[in-house]
Amino acid sequence: MSAPAHAAPTPAQGTGATERAPVEAGRHQRGPGALLDGLSESQRHAVSTPDSPLCVLAAAGSGKTTVLTRRVAYRVLEGSARAEHALVVTFTRKAAAQLRARLARLGMPGRVRAGTFHAVAYEQLRRHWADRGLRPLALVEEPTPLVAAVLGDHGRGTPAAHAALGEIHWAQVRMLAPDDYARAARRAGRKPVAGLPAHDVAEVYRRYQHLKDRRGVLDLDDLVTRCAALLEEDATAAAAVRWRTRHLFVDEFQDVNPAQWRLLSAWLGEGRDLCVVGDPRQAIYAWNGADPSLLDTLPALVPGISVVRLDDNHRCTPQVLSTAAAVLAGPGARATRPDGPAPVIAGFDDDGAEARALARWLRCAHRPGRSWSQLAVLARTHARLEPVAAALAGAGIPVRVAGGRRDAELRAALRALRRMPAQRRLRSALAELVAGDGCGERPPAVDALERLADEHALEAPGASVGEFVEWAVAEGVLDHEAGAGDAVELCTFHRAKGLEWPAVAVVGLEAGMVPIVHASAPEALAEEHRLLYVALTRAEDELWCSWSGVRSSGDKTWRCEPSPLVDRLSRGAREAAPRGQDLPGRLAALRATLSGGAPCAPGLPAAG
Repeated sequence: MSAPAHAAPTPAQGTGATERAPVEAGRHQRGPGALLDGLSESQRHAVSTPDSPLCVLAAAGSGKTTVLTRRVAYRVLEGSARAEHALVVTFTRKAAAQLRARLARLGMPGRVRAGTFHAVAYEQLRRHWADRGLRPLALVEEPTPLVAAVLGDHGRGTPAAHAALGEIHWAQVRMLAPDDYARAARRAGRKPVAGLPAHDVAEVYRRYQHLKDRRGVLDLDDLVTRCAALLEEDATAAAAVRWRTRHLFVDEFQDVNPAQWRLLSAWLGEGRDLCVVGDPRQAIYAWNGADPSLLDTLPALVPGISVVRLDDNHRCTPQVLSTAAAVLAGPGARATRPDGPAPVIAGFDDDGAEARALARWLRCAHRPGRSWSQLAVLARTHARLEPVAAALAGAGIPVRVAGGRRDAELRAALRALRRMPAQRRLRSALAELVAGDGCGERPPAVDALERLADEHALEAPGASVGEFVEWAVAEGVLDHEAGAGDAVELCTFHRAKGLEWPAVAVVGLEAGMVPIVHASAPEALAEEHRLLYVALTRAEDELWCSWSGVRSSGDKTWRCEPSPLVDRLSRGAREAAPRGQDLPGRLAALRATLSGGAPCAPGLPAAG
């Protein structure tokens, strides 16, 4: 078969999160052997083994991204793969940009494609529509109004639409048709949303699907299932896609949901060139249909697949890792770094005292040579972060809340861009947004849009407004534009996934919050434990964990009890206390430091 007419996208440039695993090789690569320099024995094996298909079980901090990108480059440089026929898929635009940047630094001939499931699926659908002369279906930026239009006939509006759309998403990622929803929802113990019983949600789902068909639009979930269906039903389209994509690599495989697995299987066809990397201990997206059991069942799903384990954690000190591992049952990763400070694990009378102590700890952590942006505060929910942000800002500590005001600004700017003619050139439209502000200053959201436009231009030079907006929606850019400047990052446990900082504070460890109150089933509780483990392992060197006996919001106050997981954290921290540490003395130093009566004291122990 002849090659498809479209050229492979040019990889975007960007910076990835730092890793303590070996640094990337230089651009001028002499041969594949240099890619093995500085790797551990298990990493070298994962990179260089000729086995395929291959599953790499990579613990937190094990150098997963280094191993994945070097395996791609190793395959290309030793001749068993060609860059233009390789595809690396992941789940977020930020992760895809990081992968593209790191692959570009490895000195391979040719360019490797890396993108999200949604973006790759949409690109393949658009290619198919263009090749067949078909009218492309538009990607709806915000589907809530469509659901609201359906619910409007029942006297319900947008608030109920958000809840119903969540149930529709739950069904779509599990490939449930409207006729199957009610039975599956009852079996899964789904509760009625917005006062709608399961059979009413099923009817809303059915009418929502019909409305999309009438308007000629798709939502994000449709991209995955439509692309899979195309490859399953159209042999010519499948052959073209599989000709271009002969070597398939999957990042964060524990996050794959059933619809995405269907698409992966369609991409693979009868092929065997598959490499997946994942960690079931970091599976935290059940709400998105993610099924971590796929990692356990891969040998049955993909006969002959080889498994390589990466059990060494190169990111966290033994003290941080022991504290985090205590949350989960079973053996954990092995820390390869030297001892560090014992984690701070402390309770406070009220949230005001907690915030004051946290501010002091952050100032201590913000020592010479370490910027504010190397510090983070994590909480289970965004609502728990809002009073923390206010308290820290009041104490003179710069903060940035991921998904906060800057996301709202960016969303508003995208809406303004979408109101312009879809065929208009993107650069002139952005210039008009700046000129239309009328205040003589560049709106921060326009700066963010221009950075995104620069990234998109590497794949589609001279893009139109319509093309850019559809790309931005498919890539989920709003989830990852946190803004610029040197500030302490505040984000939820889920948003922290894939990130790391030298010093991390985990706050709000109260019963009903961690684990979250509605997680009552064994599977839900297990995921809550994994979620806390993910949050704790974001810390490289220093870790703070805290809870408050009294919380307040406006005029309301309520009493709290520490999370039942706090005892596990304290036990894990004590078991890994650095040898020779004077625990009574350190405990006294901790209390003095947190109360503001003493200078910063390094190496503070758990003080639960």
